[in-house]
Amino acid sequence: MKRIVTFLLLCFLLLQPTAVYAAESTTYTYTTSVDGEWIRTQDAYLPGEVLFRNEDLLQPEDIFIREGQLYLLDTGNKRVGRYDLAEKTLDWLPIGGLKKPTGIFVDTEKKIYIADYGAECVYAFDEEGAILLRIARPTSYLFSDRSRYKPKNVVETSGGTLYVVGDGSYEGVMQFNAQGEFEGYFAASTTPISLLESIQELIFTQEQLERLFNRSPRAIYNIDLASRDLLFSVVQDSDNALAWNAAKSSKGNNVNLHNFGGVDIFHEDGLIDEWNFVDVAAKPEGGCFAVTYAGVINDYDPNGELLFSFGGRAVASDRYGLFTYAAAIACDEDGLIYVLDREKGIVQSFYPTEFALTTYDAINKMESGDYQAASSVWGELLKLNGMSRIAHNGFGKTSYFMGDYESAMEHFGLACNKEDYSEAFWEVRDNWIHDNGAAIVVCLIAVCCFFALLKRIRRGKETTAIGQSVPVLREGRFIRRFLRHPIDGCYDIKNGKRGSPAVAAALYVLLIAVYLWDYLYRGFIFNPAVGREVSVPVVLAVLVIPLALWIIGSYLIGTIRDGEGSLRSIYTATAYALTPYILGCPAVLLLTYVLTNNEGFVITLAHAVLLCWSGINLFLSTMEIHNYKIRETAMNILIILFFIAMAIVACVILYLIWLSVWEYVSQVLGEVRFRVFS
Repeated sequence: MKRIVTFLLLCFLLLQPTAVYAAESTTYTYTTSVDGEWIRTQDAYLPGEVLFRNEDLLQPEDIFIREGQLYLLDTGNKRVGRYDLAEKTLDWLPIGGLKKPTGIFVDTEKKIYIADYGAECVYAFDEEGAILLRIARPTSYLFSDRSRYKPKNVVETSGGTLYVVGDGSYEGVMQFNAQGEFEGYFAASTTPISLLESIQELIFTQEQLERLFNRSPRAIYNIDLASRDLLFSVVQDSDNALAWNAAKSSKGNNVNLHNFGGVDIFHEDGLIDEWNFVDVAAKPEGGCFAVTYAGVINDYDPNGELLFSFGGRAVASDRYGLFTYAAAIACDEDGLIYVLDREKGIVQSFYPTEFALTTYDAINKMESGDYQAASSVWGELLKLNGMSRIAHNGFGKTSYFMGDYESAMEHFGLACNKEDYSEAFWEVRDNWIHDNGAAIVVCLIAVCCFFALLKRIRRGKETTAIGQSVPVLREGRFIRRFLRHPIDGCYDIKNGKRGSPAVAAALYVLLIAVYLWDYLYRGFIFNPAVGREVSVPVVLAVLVIPLALWIIGSYLIGTIRDGEGSLRSIYTATAYALTPYILGCPAVLLLTYVLTNNEGFVITLAHAVLLCWSGINLFLSTMEIHNYKIRETAMNILIILFFIAMAIVACVILYLIWLSVWEYVSQVLGEVRFRVFS
């Protein structure tokens, strides 16, 4: 009987709903792969201890760490705590008179700055609670009367300058001197303008624009002081603010590192970030941590490259490493992370694993110039995770600095780092030209002599006879004549003198091949398909469908508008009109294998010339085939383009209808199969 009672008692205790903090990590660490996708990697940080679980904190808003002391703002209870990280003791400082404190900063002299959102003031206290400085709403003419003054956070530079971020700081961060005098705004955000808005700004009056637009830049949400008095800031993307509550990955500039001029120097091409950051914390060795309100923590290196992403939201239960609503993040001198959970009223710590420390060691060695040692560490990290873009980038950079440019190219290519790949390729190309300069000159002279001899041979009568008797050569001569005199060439095609549908078909095949080469197989530096999943049928459809609709539309609309062109002549003339792109594009594509990023304008310019040339030929062929004048031709082409657009829209609608019908039929068949055969 005692055994039964004991067993029932144990079952009762086990079934009781209690808040459980797991001993192991409940979050995973992610990084970006070589193809730009999120992949799980070894744990970079693991949950440590939970602080203030029994302190009855009420909606705390901020934490700050200085010299082993963690300062805590218990906003709801209007008090300031100081927690000794080594001694594990908490003291409540004798600071009173606060209304709604939201931001705290402590300088090297233990002066405590507090941004009081409720009191609309920034205070400076000593440790005894005496007020040293009070900054109310600025009265300076530099501060607009319409500007809000709701301080959210504050930091102080080594020179005594105060940076204050307020609620709705669209103008930027407020800047005060050591005496609390307003000196202006710092690091203002820019306003993104859509294409439609750009067009409207060109044609609308100023009064219309004022009624239509009420644009404001993204407001800076929080700040932290980096080394050398630089300033980290985070902004929130308002376009995604209502999308969903989970973290949303994006490509943007929501984490910024501002220089003394307020310019973002963190990452010029945009970094991998989130849309809902709430706080940022500078790392001792450079870089920063940024946290979203959903508890996602991003770890950035000193150059703005994403190293790791971990953390997350606690949905069903209380677990280590997960958060209900993250409000602030701080980092101590040893690299431990402390994250404040506003809803739970606790602070969770994270400690780095050996994997993270090894990564930081490789970065520090590379930044200090010890490339040999850094290369060895990066090699070890690649053994642990061969898909890590960070490790390939790091190994490539160390190889580049050590002069091993071919190895650098290999690893930059695996990391899809086109910019650094271009720099390494330039060095490889320069060395090759230096080693083979004499051979290159000899080859150029030989080529020039060959073409000079060929030109002398072509002047003979026998060559002319051969050119007329061999179909391929004869057709080549006509293509050359078409390129030089497209109107005469179209006249010959229209009257059946030259050109054939068979040759046109061959040209279309060459067009498709060149188009696929141009899109999929350019040199690495200029290849848009690198790091992307590309569907060949979709790529083909982008070319083939508009081209087919052009031919059909040109015939149908030409027939309606008294055009003289037949379907055969339009089909043939269109192929010949595109020969500048067909014949010239391979030469341009070959340049993509030998040019670097800085020389890319040559490729862009050559590509634009070929497309414009082909477009002019299409215009002239339409005019000659249909026997139109210039104005009639322009109108005809506009109608054709409208026809193509409407046809594509109709195809999309039919495709969506087909998907809906197919889904409905599948569901019906599935239901029938379930009821009949189950």
